[in-house]
Amino acid sequence: MIRPPYVESVLLWAVLHEDADPAVSWRTSGCLRFRICRERVDSWVAVAAASRTRLGCGHFLDTLGIRGYSVLKIVYRDRRHEALPHIVRFSGGRSSAAMLFLLAESGALDPHRGDVVLFANTSAEHPGTYSFAAECKRRLERDHGLPFLWYEFCTVEDASRGGYSRRLSYRLVGPRSSELDPDGYRCRGEVFEEMLSFQGMLPNPMSRSCTAKLKLYPQHILLGEWIGRLEGPSHEGHYAEQRFVSPERAAASYRKHGGTASREDFIARVAYMTACPPARAAQKWGEFTEGRIWGGRNTWSRRPAVLWGGEAAQFVTLLGLRADEPSRVRRVLSRSFFAEDAPRRRCSVRTQPPGERPYFPLFDAGLGREEILDFWRQRDFDLHCPQDAGNCVFCFMKGTRTLQQVARAEDAGRVRGAPSDADWWVEIERRYRREAPRRNGEGMSRFGFLGVSGPTFAQIAAGTATERSRFSSGTPACDCTD
Repeated sequence: MIRPPYVESVLLWAVLHEDADPAVSWRTSGCLRFRICRERVDSWVAVAAASRTRLGCGHFLDTLGIRGYSVLKIVYRDRRHEALPHIVRFSGGRSSAAMLFLLAESGALDPHRGDVVLFANTSAEHPGTYSFAAECKRRLERDHGLPFLWYEFCTVEDASRGGYSRRLSYRLVGPRSSELDPDGYRCRGEVFEEMLSFQGMLPNPMSRSCTAKLKLYPQHILLGEWIGRLEGPSHEGHYAEQRFVSPERAAASYRKHGGTASREDFIARVAYMTACPPARAAQKWGEFTEGRIWGGRNTWSRRPAVLWGGEAAQFVTLLGLRADEPSRVRRVLSRSFFAEDAPRRRCSVRTQPPGERPYFPLFDAGLGREEILDFWRQRDFDLHCPQDAGNCVFCFMKGTRTLQQVARAEDAGRVRGAPSDADWWVEIERRYRREAPRRNGEGMSRFGFLGVSGPTFAQIAAGTATERSRFSSGTPACDCTD
């Protein structure tokens, strides 16, 4: 293989080359690994831009469809990646859906290879997002046989260090509301609140734990079972019918391990989690998708695939990041290349399995926001969701200015007392925010969705949040759809 021109030394080339001696990588310092990752990212982004300029979108797309195109291709950095299972992360938005349909219609996705579409339900999405995701699932399974799975974060009780505690898990759900189907998705903030009760604090722009716990960590468990070819998610939690973790027992353990919050506050925070089911029964993939499940009864395994360490399973992740989002592409590639360079130790980037190989077909094809909107104008269905209300409707990352506009806007799909209503966020922040004495001893610091003593959702709902706050214009997009 020819050494790329952007690699100046034999050491850099050895670390970049997937067939090189892994021991070379472990002798490489953290600073050098960071430099290597940056050079790899800059190279791939530059190659994609140069290819689009030299060859035009026709190199990646065949004629018909988006402004004359309809067949999207995946441009592999390594041809060996083509044989790996392809995991499509579906966010519920127009970009990832357009990418999904274009790839499916071009034949770039193959259920026999282990390809699967995953949608993580936070229970805080706009009602229009659920309708859109359900229609996408129905059409892709019917027309292309692609398995399309919805999953949710949940917690289960399990034995730990001589006692019982709650740990993170997930459950598969169907595309109908749990109000209509006991195996359906939850949409009134139940999943989000269980996560808050589990971690005992609100996420904020400096600690975006909601993405990791609601989407990434449950997905890692799911992928281990999917890539390992299990018949479905295994039983999680104990088998007793009673609950062993009560708020009082959890508070005693919390105090024993040095917790500083008052007993009353801690009990109030964990009450929701401890009231949730203590276990999740075994499930089968085929009960939650009409797509073709790879393998078959004679190929089912009993052990999930390993996603961490030197023998980590490899898989391709397809993300719907557009050509007008280069900073997000760079960020994902940087995280991926760094994790890929550290497979034989406990990788510090716990949100990034070392065997994951991310690809960005829309970015490679030069398709931006306008091209995606053109695509949906030509379809017979679309996402019906007010502007800026996508994903978690009142996500704190959108900034107070945008959030106040969303709260004031007329929205026929808004459900009172649910996450599409600002009042739900006001109440949830009131219940789970934390207070602690300030370090200078003068008054109390309040930890809410917008950090220490930042604007509150009560102010956002009332339209009185200050425009001079550092959170007024929002912050760079988090990894929710990355």
